[in-house]
Amino acid sequence: MDMRIRNERRFLFTAFAAALLSVLVIPTFAAVSVETFTCSGQSGTVVVENGATFSCQASLRNEDTQASATVGTVTLLVDGNWAEQTSYAGSGFSASISAGASTTATFSGIKSVTPGATNKFQSIQMDAASDTFVTNTNVNVITIKSLTATASSSSVAQSSEFDVSAVVIAGGDLGSATLSWSGSGGCSLASGHSSSKDVGSLSHNSEAARTWRIVQGSSGCVSTITASGTSSSVTTSKAKSVTVSCSGCGSSSSSGSSSSSSSSGGGGGGGGAAAKIAETKTIKEIKPGAPAALEFSKTAANKITIDVIGAAKDVSITVEEVSSPNVPAPSGDLYKYIDIKVVNLSDSNIKSASIAFSVNKTWLAGKDMNSVKLNRYSSGWQELATSLTSEDSASVKYSAATPGFSVFAITARSAAVPGEPAPQGPEAPQTQEVDIGGVKIQVPKAITDYGPVILIVAVAIVLILGWFHYHGRGRKLREPSYKPGR
Repeated sequence: MDMRIRNERRFLFTAFAAALLSVLVIPTFAAVSVETFTCSGQSGTVVVENGATFSCQASLRNEDTQASATVGTVTLLVDGNWAEQTSYAGSGFSASISAGASTTATFSGIKSVTPGATNKFQSIQMDAASDTFVTNTNVNVITIKSLTATASSSSVAQSSEFDVSAVVIAGGDLGSATLSWSGSGGCSLASGHSSSKDVGSLSHNSEAARTWRIVQGSSGCVSTITASGTSSSVTTSKAKSVTVSCSGCGSSSSSGSSSSSSSSGGGGGGGGAAAKIAETKTIKEIKPGAPAALEFSKTAANKITIDVIGAAKDVSITVEEVSSPNVPAPSGDLYKYIDIKVVNLSDSNIKSASIAFSVNKTWLAGKDMNSVKLNRYSSGWQELATSLTSEDSASVKYSAATPGFSVFAITARSAAVPGEPAPQGPEAPQTQEVDIGGVKIQVPKAITDYGPVILIVAVAIVLILGWFHYHGRGRKLREPSYKPGR
């Protein structure tokens, strides 16, 4: 009996202790939970600009409808290192929450330091209890991660055209983005180009490029490109500038007279003009298998044709006649240097390319028009396969295939003087080395050029002579000896 009574008393004591614990502990911790969570008035996906400070609010509700609850500290924990701190203390909440009531805790001074589209909070700590309601919130930290601006030429003459290109890389997810151009120094947009170009939406770390055609003014042109991105009414922006100087501006000689002098041709110096003549063309897209042909009218280069390996967008090509590029002089008589710069297309993405150019007949006087070559400088001069395509009363036209673009030189050789032997050299060899049975000998080039024909003729002659020799000797052997008197 005593044992049964003791067990009953133990059971009653345990039940009483559990009831007391539920009254003292549960209203303090387990009954309080996060009801709502917002940052800068946004819930679900929150958009903030990188480097900006913002605040979040959490509504804390006492789920117990019978008793009040108390909360001493409320802390917001950050998941990862995208924010300046790993935790932020809450303020403004009521320490005692009536049964079924709510209070709001504010977390101020949260500063984002790393752009990204999927940043998270870890939990809200209330004294010793943790609530993970905030893990459903996604923080999209946006910025213009990178912006570059480049010009197709560093210097152009007044009224000449050049291109300014920009590449933007997004930080975080941008719902919409634009690239805008503004200029100073008297330069202006070419016809058909607008200052603002829409980019559309950009995901985190994605990039976009746009190009503007600019007309040079009376002084150096400063082009400023501004990239702007917006998401959920939050906007971020960045600007970059590039300067193109005005060649010949303010000089006594006009750009028109310089152009005339440069294109007229001349002696071995290629026309002798000090001023540069530049022309820029842009194509929106070049697709593999669909070569693009861009025609030029101001320089010796008349047309550039390009086929690509992979699609290339907003390709800009600037052809510039220069008088003294920073390269060694090529061999032969120099007509002109041509500097070709390409934006948004690398040599490694070129499947094939060719340059059509023309040479003034006045300059060709006394030179061999069939010796004209287009030479490309790439760690040294490379002579390109050049062919004569046509001619008119003023010029002779040529075409050459090229593996890429850089500085080119048009050269030729002097014509042979009547009565003098043809020039010897790598372009007019009179003999050629031939390997016969491991022995190398020099033979006339005509034999190597027309070897098959000469061999056939030689074999035929040998066969004919052999036939006559054999049959003539055979008859002599078969004829009987003749002796007089028999």
